[in-house]
Amino acid sequence: MGEISKPNLALSIPLLLELINFIERKIQETDDLPDKHRWLVFLTYTSVSYVVSLRGPEGFLLDLSGLNQYWNHSKDYTVIALLGRIKGEHHDLSHLIPCANVTSSGINLKNILKRLLNEKARLGFTIGPAISDANGKLYSSKSIDDMLHEALTNIFHNNASLFPIQVDKEEKIYTSYQCFRTFRRTSDTRAIEEGVSTTDINIVNRWKATEDAKGKKPSHSMHLHYAQLELLVEPFLRYTSKM
Repeated sequence: MGEISKPNLALSIPLLLELINFIERKIQETDDLPDKHRWLVFLTYTSVSYVVSLRGPEGFLLDLSGLNQYWNHSKDYTVIALLGRIKGEHHDLSHLIPCANVTSSGINLKNILKRLLNEKARLGFTIGPAISDANGKLYSSKSIDDMLHEALTNIFHNNASLFPIQVDKEEKIYTSYQCFRTFRRTSDTRAIEEGVSTTDINIVNRWKATEDAKGKKPSHSMHLHYAQLELLVEPFLRYTSKM
């Protein structure tokens, strides 16, 4: 008599790319600046969460101050800056993730982030949450889910063949795809398809070990969480370049 589990589905790469194309069209076609900003933020959340394998709550930790601070760290890769609390600390710590500028599927993450930083600067924001509205207020997971569902519903009506066979009507989009795990599962699936090593996958997904520890010391070395970028660049670039 237990509850029926309905875990979030991953997106196929063709569906993910069509989602990104849909968002880009929304950005280009709207003349309403707040709406244009909203879709640009959603594009950033979608791309970052997928490429660096973040679960829903982790995607909201994208930090403007860190992104700006490390923007010119290297021409060869982009530094994703997140804020988070780990190992019993009670203050924000910066988590730095090296990331390929452009992925094998054609996602230009460096360009997407640069557009967001320019737009946020135009609005007067150089610090604070990146996944925020035009007033600097952090978006909720419901807001992100609403945009995800709006986009996928439109795509479904235009090309239902992009969806798996079990998603055979619009209503199933709402239960099958959510920001909490859809982008993480999409990233994990792509990594397996592309033959990324288990070691690289575990390094990129180090957040999961922290969550599973439930306040205790995670089983892996804690230096993986900090800004020792020179020690971690290659595993992250191998992983993110395959996305």
